Amino acid sequence: MTTFTRGMAIAVACVGPMAFGVTIDYATVGNPGNLPNTNGWGAVPDTFSISRYETTNTQFAEFLNKVDAAGTNPSGVYNSLMGSDTIGGITFNAAAASGSKYAVKAGGPAGSPAGTSYGNMPVVFVSWFSAARFANWLHNGQQANAASMEHGIYTLANQTSGEIPPRNPGSGPQVALPSRDEWYKAAFFDTAHYRIWACSSNVAPLNTVTGTLQPCAANFGGADTPTGGPINVGSYLNSTSSYGLYDVLGNVTEYTDTGGTSADADKVQVFGGSWATPPEDMSLWNSAAPPVFRISSGATSQIGFRVAVVQAVPEPSAAAVVAAGLASLTGYRCRQRWSVIRA
Repeated sequence: MTTFTRGMAIAVACVGPMAFGVTIDYATVGNPGNLPNTNGWGAVPDTFSISRYETTNTQFAEFLNKVDAAGTNPSGVYNSLMGSDTIGGITFNAAAASGSKYAVKAGGPAGSPAGTSYGNMPVVFVSWFSAARFANWLHNGQQANAASMEHGIYTLANQTSGEIPPRNPGSGPQVALPSRDEWYKAAFFDTAHYRIWACSSNVAPLNTVTGTLQPCAANFGGADTPTGGPINVGSYLNSTSSYGLYDVLGNVTEYTDTGGTSADADKVQVFGGSWATPPEDMSLWNSAAPPVFRISSGATSQIGFRVAVVQAVPEPSAAAVVAAGLASLTGYRCRQRWSVIRA
């Protein structure tokens, strides 16, 4: 790894949530310049970071209270099903004090495994556009205003449906939703080869919500597990990807920022399967499966997201800006887990 590449890896790992309300535990995905899998997916030229866990209700509620202190729901960033549906985990109270109108539900859904809490469950009933706004907000330093979620790596300008915008060109690390290739690499690549399943395994996964210490176990199967929804993120301690990501198989299906084309132009590619995926359909979510798309404006109990910190597509003559950005980051003191660099 060159000095520049190592410096960029550290910058990528350190940017984003520091000394703010939401803390993201990032894993570093190294091995830059890896080859794609046989389907053409998974090649990523740069080192990047991606959250180890799916975004939780606690994190999303903090975001809502910051960008919508008055409770006006700008750009429809809050879905009322988060409060009314049993699986949703965030309530809205118009009478609450400014900046406190959104709250995580107490306890967990009836019938969930012991210890399940809404706060530690992944946020659901979130559209791609609301997920992208969360990423913009993180990138902009978790500001207490709605404007901070409309512009960042994505220019949303109050858009809530249709074809998703591309990443903005720029320089330096930026918070984003992972692309198809970034998500696929972080889930399936083991630093030398691609695994069939997103749990560092070529053996079919086990659907369970009780045997969470089993290898390649996951929350899927719906009534066959049985489970009635997502459970706490990070529950399956021995079922991570080789880069240390939890729940890239089951729990909730996850957005990328890779849009569809033609008939799928208003959709985005998704990965991972969810708590409701029947066992016989899990093969649709392994590394050999064809692409799956979901409508960008949709918001269901089965889809959530995680964020990544990526190197932006540079603008012309941006090398000097990148170097300056790296220099400015050297004064940051990062947690050790954020600065691990894989060779």
